[in-house]
Amino acid sequence: MDIPMIVDLLLDAEIAGRAHDLDSNFAQHHPLQIAVCLRNLVAGQDFVTVEFGGRQIVTQILEVDSRHARFVFDTGSMADDNSALPAARQLTFRSLPGGIRTEFTTQDATRLVFDGLPAFEAPFPPLLYYVQRREFFRVQTPVLDPYVASGAYADGGSFRLELQDLSLGGTALKTADERFGSLQNGTILRDVALQLGGFGTLRLDLKIVAPRQVSTAKGDRRFVIGCQFVATPGPAERTLQRVVTQLETRRQALAPRG
Repeated sequence: MDIPMIVDLLLDAEIAGRAHDLDSNFAQHHPLQIAVCLRNLVAGQDFVTVEFGGRQIVTQILEVDSRHARFVFDTGSMADDNSALPAARQLTFRSLPGGIRTEFTTQDATRLVFDGLPAFEAPFPPLLYYVQRREFFRVQTPVLDPYVASGAYADGGSFRLELQDLSLGGTALKTADERFGSLQNGTILRDVALQLGGFGTLRLDLKIVAPRQVSTAKGDRRFVIGCQFVATPGPAERTLQRVVTQLETRRQALAPRG
């Protein structure tokens, strides 16, 4: 790693360190959501600073084990820091991939060998801040062969809408159907079938929380319906986590590198 890159990372960490007013809305508590955020750092090969006992290293997350709620991260460049790290009572991780602040604190790191090289392993933190505009991390759904939401209107008839984005907490639906232009916040769409390509179909209740109207380049009217999942049973949440992780990993792989 060259010196200018290290300087930039340290400056990023300093900026993040001054911002202790992290909104609790962005605190991820569920291990599955924490795993998604950590895997985003792995997929993007993003650099992370780790602060402990007055020391600091620059590292990368190498592997995430959601089953055992643990993750592996690389050693730093200084032998003294690597020797001191396992004895640290608290480790604070910070990263700013794409301007989105990721921050969490954990402890009890242990040494191990990963892919034939020395590394560290630590337990998932009790909470992780993934600071962006939404409480849940959202990913764009495929444009070709789009995911679809289908169901029945309360007064009869059926609908079939495309998903615009998806998260563990909800989805945004898009349609030209005028009937969706009159739906109010709080309206619940019951037993909606979310067809998620190769991941199969989930049936969930959706609560409308952010309906809005947009115009296409040709001036046509469209409706984007932001929806919250009323409840997500364990199997449904695990499926959503796999979908979100794969879509974001795919996006990271296709993104141009500077």
